[in-house]
Amino acid sequence: MSCEDKQNKNGIDKQAKKQITQTDKTNATKTNKTTYIKNNMKRLATLTPLTDKDYASWRPQKILGLPATNINTNSPDNVSMFDITYYANKQKVKLSIVDGAGKRGSQLTGPAHNIAYQNLNEEIPGGYFKTITQNGITAKEHYKKQDEEYRLSFLYHNRLYVTILTNNLGRKKTWQAIDAFNFKALLTKAGN
Repeated sequence: MSCEDKQNKNGIDKQAKKQITQTDKTNATKTNKTTYIKNNMKRLATLTPLTDKDYASWRPQKILGLPATNINTNSPDNVSMFDITYYANKQKVKLSIVDGAGKRGSQLTGPAHNIAYQNLNEEIPGGYFKTITQNGITAKEHYKKQDEEYRLSFLYHNRLYVTILTNNLGRKKTWQAIDAFNFKALLTKAGN
């Protein structure tokens, strides 16, 4: 192959052009990601956070047949947070939510926006970290074999930073718990 075949009519090497194009795409993605995060955080700062009453009226009494055993709705000032644990027969589901609404909430959930942009696939001793997209949700999934523990973290509907931790339930039931919580109904209570 001659030098002329490797170059286009502008005199740029095809491989160099490919690298320039890839760099342009990467920079555009970073710019789009940063713009998206900043715009969403500004939007969230203008919203009214969920209240303890909203969480109390939404929370399921049971998840996957497990009863609620511990509930915490005592949020710090200017932040809406909720924790609940379901437990029976050595099986556990723990849910933690930080509402991104309000000035402080938008700041606390800022890093959660990055989950959708990560591409984790890391084996660690006794488990893994992976970025998983399932049922329209992109989550960081962490598995520990020793405790049969799954931890999923994700930003739901660009607002709720959700972490679900399960023990002795397996991966399939962990993802079923996400559906069972019905976060859409919780956001309906927010009304904004």
